[in-house]
Amino acid sequence: MLNQIKYFEQANLKTNMKNIAMGSVDAVLSYVNDPQHAEEIRRSSLDNALEGIKTGRMTYANDMILPMIESEMASRLESFKGLSAEEESKLLALTGDQKKIIAQNDRKMKEEFLTQAPNINHGTVKMHEKYRNYMSLVQSVKQ
Repeated sequence: MLNQIKYFEQANLKTNMKNIAMGSVDAVLSYVNDPQHAEEIRRSSLDNALEGIKTGRMTYANDMILPMIESEMASRLESFKGLSAEEESKLLALTGDQKKIIAQNDRKMKEEFLTQAPNINHGTVKMHEKYRNYMSLVQSVKQ
């Protein structure tokens, strides 16, 4: 159960990081597609591509878009610096659906454990009255 909780918390963290990255890229793309800036950015990208073709090596040295994405991500990540333990816990908290899944799996594992007969190979123990009563009880619960 603890491994499943850890997995869900990690998944929540990855989702938050993905949302930050996608939000940053979307914000920059809306800026790039804005008619006021589109021509300048396209011209710069074309000049960089031509320079890369001329030198035989593509770099991001004069790229306008990458620094904008980095800056946007940095500004979005700034709000996560210095989070208290409570705020961090709230950020990674399990959703209602995740809690339901964990509870269902816990009930299932408990049921499997309680209805599973012990692995006993000793014939004398298996023939004992108490063991046979226990096994009939376990079998009736399974059905």
